[in-house]
Amino acid sequence: MKHSVNKNRCKGFTLTEVVAVIAMVGIITLGVGVLLANSQKNWGTLFERVYGGSAIDSFTAHKAFDTVCRKASLRKHVLNESGDSLELYYWDDSSTASTPENYARFYQSDDEVFVEYGQNKSGTWQPDTEADPTTIQIARDVASLKFTFEGTSVQMYLNYTESNMMPMVCSSVRHNE
Repeated sequence: MKHSVNKNRCKGFTLTEVVAVIAMVGIITLGVGVLLANSQKNWGTLFERVYGGSAIDSFTAHKAFDTVCRKASLRKHVLNESGDSLELYYWDDSSTASTPENYARFYQSDDEVFVEYGQNKSGTWQPDTEADPTTIQIARDVASLKFTFEGTSVQMYLNYTESNMMPMVCSSVRHNE
């Protein structure tokens, strides 16, 4: 006589197999979640560095400094002893004068950096004290400001009070005699 095959045997997964699969899916989900959370945090940090206030201030300071330096005279500049204030003398764009008509003074007051634009006395290298200068804030949250010279090149160094902001270094070349 033949033995009959048990037809009541259920097909499927054991409880151990189901628990193992759930545990693996949980571990993979946790790993992906941590990866996405770190990516979002890093993206926010990068976005703040590129488009944050200090980054915009760095661009503004760099642009103002470079614009003046490219028009500045090689013959005279005034750098104070501590190197944190610089006065440059420059000509108007289409000028034919023998001496610069304007000056720009870069300096720090508290934690802000300013540039003062003014006129020189006609035919001299001295600021005109009777004319009102224009002062513009070009950077905030600055811990220190320094200037150095190397030949015709002028460098400006800005260190920010925010520890996550990288220092800004701007170098420009004076072109005019």
